Order: sequence, then structure tokens, then C-alpha cells
Amino acid sequence: MAKKKPPLRLQITKWSYLTKSQIADENLCKLAKAQREWLLEKNQSWAKKAFRFLAFVNQSDWRAKILVRLIAHLQDDAQIKTIIAEAETDFKTKNIQKAKTDKPLIPDSEVDAIKGILKITPLHMGVIDAADSWVIEVQKDFGRFPNDNEWNRFLASPLDGRIGMSYALQWRYNFGKVFGVRVEEESEE
Repeated sequence: MAKKKPPLRLQITKWSYLTKSQIADENLCKLAKAQREWLLEKNQSWAKKAFRFLAFVNQSDWRAKILVRLIAHLQDDAQIKTIIAEAETDFKTKNIQKAKTDKPLIPDSEVDAIKGILKITPLHMGVIDAADSWVIEVQKDFGRFPNDNEWNRFLASPLDGRIGMSYALQWRYNFGKVFGVRVEEESEE
């Protein structure tokens, strides 16, 4: 729709220069940074799978959101079990709400994939496998592993992302965090 009083004028009220590594999701970078050293010490293949998931994750996807929480607690089996139990309850609650509003239900396969983590020992390997399966199922050929150059840059990266990401309708950057402005996240519905 055309604006009523053209020409429109852009008025810049704040500005900030960001480095290339800062144009990344702040929360996912913090998570990757917290797990990077431990994962690399354990197994580089596991690390590549976990970080590939974080690179491609769409947090408006119910299972992906749970997997992000699980990756944040890879080193804590008790917390992994708690998150999985909470996910089962959340699954039931969300589907009851969706059924009342005639929205499509979250498929049983989604919660089954989360519960399947408990069948794998050690649990952190179950989480990594579930995250890897999500990438393969959802991203298909798009969800490739990093090449050597990308992997080496990741290993050297400060993981200092400063922005938020929104996946509702389309991927968009959210610079509110850079300027100290709180921006509401869009619903996954």
C-alpha cells in the first residue's frame, strides 16, 4: 500500500558497526561457545553434527526448540531427562490447544524422536543423533556439513553473535539487542 505523504524520509536515530562474526544469533552463539571445547575434546564428528544443527535450526519448530534446550545441557544427564519429561507434557498441552482451535497437531513422530533419546547411551550421544536427524529430515540436501574452510573459521571464531533471528514467515534479522531494545519473539503458531 502506498504511503499517504511521500516522499518518506529515513531518520537514523542509532547506529552500530558489527563485525562479520557478530551478525549471528546471540543465544545460539552463546550455546555453541559453551559446548565447543567439551564437544571437541569428546569427538570432532559429534561436534560437527551438533554445530551443524545449531547453524540450521529453526526454533519455531517444536522439536528443534526442544533439541536446542537439550544441547544446552549435553553434559548433564539429569537435566536431559528432565527436559525430555517436560517436552512430553508440553507436546500434550500444545496439541490440546491446537485441537481446540482447529490448527494442525504436532505429529506423534516429533515427541517420539525426543523420547527416543532416552534409549541411547550416553545420553549426550542420543541428543546429538536426534539433532542430526532433525537436520537430515528438515533441511534435506541443504543441511550439509561445513567444508574445511568453514570449520576452521568456526573453530577460530569468537562466537560473539549480537543479533536475534526470527523465523516466522521468513528469516529476518532482529537488531533490537544491539541497541538495547527488547523485541517480542513471534509465536510458533
